[in-house]
Amino acid sequence: MTIIWITDVNDKCVTPNGEVAKCTPYAQCDVIRNAVSKNAEGSKQFARKSQCGRIGRAVLVCCGSLAKEARIEPPPPCTTPNGEAASCIKSSLCNIISDAVQTRNEDALQFAKNSECGYNNETQETLVCCGSEAYPLRTNLLPNRSICGEQTGEIRIHGGTETKIWEFPWMALLKYKHNKTNEDAGYQCGGTIINSRYILTAAHCVHLKQPLYVDEVRLGEWKISSPEDCEEGKVRYCADPVVDLKIEEKIVHPDYDFRKSKNDIALLRLDRNIEFTNFIQPICLPVSEAPDPSTGSKLTVVGWGITENDTKSDVKLKVNVPVVSKEQCSSKLHNIGDVDSTRICAGGEKGKDACQGDSGGPLMQSTSEDPNAKSVRWYQEGIVSTGSNCGQKNYPAVYTRVANYIAWITENLKEF
Repeated sequence: MTIIWITDVNDKCVTPNGEVAKCTPYAQCDVIRNAVSKNAEGSKQFARKSQCGRIGRAVLVCCGSLAKEARIEPPPPCTTPNGEAASCIKSSLCNIISDAVQTRNEDALQFAKNSECGYNNETQETLVCCGSEAYPLRTNLLPNRSICGEQTGEIRIHGGTETKIWEFPWMALLKYKHNKTNEDAGYQCGGTIINSRYILTAAHCVHLKQPLYVDEVRLGEWKISSPEDCEEGKVRYCADPVVDLKIEEKIVHPDYDFRKSKNDIALLRLDRNIEFTNFIQPICLPVSEAPDPSTGSKLTVVGWGITENDTKSDVKLKVNVPVVSKEQCSSKLHNIGDVDSTRICAGGEKGKDACQGDSGGPLMQSTSEDPNAKSVRWYQEGIVSTGSNCGQKNYPAVYTRVANYIAWITENLKEF
């Protein structure tokens, strides 16, 4: 089993035996250190396989209950209070809940209590259902984790930029018309399905400085020019027909600042409910207490944006971009002011970026690297907002940070 490389002490890890544990300095992991000092058979090889990071010159190891390879039964599955499929493990191993409990926040304490799933008599420790969150969803107008953020097919993004036909079924295309003539102006922005009635997008895609207006939303699209989306292979695999829906209401954040691209977020209420299929699904939104994505971590952008040849793509594309510190971002993008907690910066690698056609689309993170995850689930961390010199090295793009606006989103959702 491959160990995920961790950088911080006490981060969650998985041992070569598949046991969920904590990344610990070698000198403090008695079970491995003692086995190596006694020259126990296979202990040195196990120690090498257990390495999960380094702090200065100190090696970190994934410190479980054994120092030799053996079959360990995986922790039992469970469902978190938010409906996420997860694993029932010792509370001391569930950093996300442990850290939240230490804040003494009432919602976090109640979530931890509701997450209890057993008791370990040997260690006299409570077991908790440990997923990716430690705070509750606070509205029934957003889907819980048993519904959102899942897609059919393979669970990981591999190399390449072109998506598979089934990937990212929450993507929406916004179609525009000219104000004076009502003539078709094509697809200019993206968005995401967040429930059965609403699309999340950027304010600049709705509050336009051009003589255009957003007229309808297309769902279930993959290849724009094709009347039927199919992938050829041993078996021909075709998607359901696309769905075009009119817009009932446009809701732009009241403090949207076009010049600085601040509060660049909007909602579109559709004129009827969406029927979910394998090719049309909602994405998960984070809870408002979700931490910022860590600097250097890879997030995913999807859309039909400008390619390296300055032409819009006919097929839905994907690209992985690294998170950039707010300090570095502010120093590069002077025109947008300081990058604060309402925004995320990512990108800055040559040829990899979110460009004009991807405005309003998602910046996403998946649970595929979480050792407790029972399925891969996608969360929307950001909304493509602004940038400079698309795809230019050292110039990241700026995204509206969704977690910061969860209260605003839920306040503006109406029953459907």
